[in-house]
Amino acid sequence: MRSELNDVRLIDGHLFRQLNEEETRTVETRMLVDNGFAENVAAQRTAHRLVRLYGQREDRRRLDAIYRLLLTDINFALRLKTIFT
Repeated sequence: MRSELNDVRLIDGHLFRQLNEEETRTVETRMLVDNGFAENVAAQRTAHRLVRLYGQREDRRRLDAIYRLLLTDINFALRLKTIFT
């Protein structure tokens, strides 16, 4: 379990470019010689990408809800109209 946690830390550091030169070389070498480790790197990269996409969609959903709420507020709609006319 401990080595798995170290691998996760190393992979995250690699993906976020937070490793020193020695650690970077270690990760890159392990990816070349250890297919399981390379698969873990790919899986973790995919997981980070999915989390980022979900966050973007969630932000977009929240902003759309705020936009719709503000446009139903007559005072806000009038102020907006006076700004752009």
